[in-house]
Amino acid sequence: MKNYTAILITLFMFLISTAYAGNHGGKGHFMEHMAHANPVPNYVSVIKKNTEALELTQEQINQVMAWNKANSTKMHEMVMSVIDGEIKMKQASLAGADAQSILNTAKEVHETRIKIIEGKTRCRDHIKSILSDDQWKKLTLMIINK
Repeated sequence: MKNYTAILITLFMFLISTAYAGNHGGKGHFMEHMAHANPVPNYVSVIKKNTEALELTQEQINQVMAWNKANSTKMHEMVMSVIDGEIKMKQASLAGADAQSILNTAKEVHETRIKIIEGKTRCRDHIKSILSDDQWKKLTLMIINK
């Protein structure tokens, strides 16, 4: 009976990880993951989609893109770490892992979420330094009305 249970748990874990791998990554899912990982707006993505409406100069676009290039990989890694941690906790719980190991993963996920929010807040401050007051107002209205 133990072997049968172990086989079923292994098969279940494989099926979950296969489904996860099919949906993990890809730009279509990343923004969903980003929104799930933290509530802070994605300023750069809104700017990239609305450069004309915001009346950005080429210099402003270059500054935003430079920030994005310098920070997007780390942000992506942190967001995916949150998603991975949540999957790990779910799988551990279903497999009967002890509470402390699940709580340790939860703490790691929480700490990563705080780092994401810190980074996105620094991004906000940097974006505010690039945009004029009117452009900033337009951007915030776009985000609020999204």
